[in-house]
Amino acid sequence: MKINNYKYKLFGRFKGRKKINDSFLNYLNLCKADINNRIIKTNYNILDIGSGSGENAIFLSKTRPTNARIFACDLFQDGNLNLYNQIISQNIKNISLYASNVVEFLDRINDTLIFNEVWILFPDPWPKIRHHKRRLINLLFLNKIYSSLKHSGKLLIASDSSSYVNSIVKTIYDTKNSYFWENQRYELWNYSNLNLPETKFYKKAIRSNRNSIFFKLNKI
Repeated sequence: MKINNYKYKLFGRFKGRKKINDSFLNYLNLCKADINNRIIKTNYNILDIGSGSGENAIFLSKTRPTNARIFACDLFQDGNLNLYNQIISQNIKNISLYASNVVEFLDRINDTLIFNEVWILFPDPWPKIRHHKRRLINLLFLNKIYSSLKHSGKLLIASDSSSYVNSIVKTIYDTKNSYFWENQRYELWNYSNLNLPETKFYKKAIRSNRNSIFFKLNKI
C-alpha cells in the first residue's frame, strides 16, 4: 500500500526525551504489520485515539468485557513508551499500540463496522484561531469514524478547552443524523462526576481550574 505522507500529516511533538530500545520498536512494528489479524469483528473492539501515556487504554482494558480488545493510537513517542512499559510490567494482553496517525490507522483496516467504542480524550485544542483547522474533531473526521463504528457504537470525547467544546457541540449538531448525543445534562457531561480515567491532561485541567466536558455519542 502506498502511503500519502501529506494526507497523514499531524502537527505537534512526535518525539520526546525518553530513550527507546529494540524491544519497544519490535513491538510497534509487529502491531502495525499485524493490525488486520488483531482486529476481529466478534470481539468488543475499542479505539483509543490520542492515547497519550495510556491511562485510558489501561482503564478500558480492565473495565470492559473479557473479549475487549483496545487499540491505542498515538504518535508521541514518550507516551507510547510509557504505555508499552505498563503493558509489559502488568502483563496486559488485550492492548495493541499503533504509533501513527489515526487516519492512516483507519485507512489500513480492511473492513468497516469494527469498533464498539471510539474514545478521544483531551485532543490538542490548538487554542490560537489560526490553528483551529488543525483540530482533530470536525465534520470530516466524525464522518470517517462513522463507517468504522458498529451499529449503536459509541463515540466518547472529552475536552477542557471552552472554545474546542463549542466547536465540538457545533460538529455534533452538524452530524445529528449520524450520532445521537446521549448525555445532554450537566451532571452527565461533567467529567469529574463520572467514572472516567484521571489522565495526565485531566489532572492538568484540574490544576488550572478548567472544567472538563465529556460527550457521549451513539451511532444512529
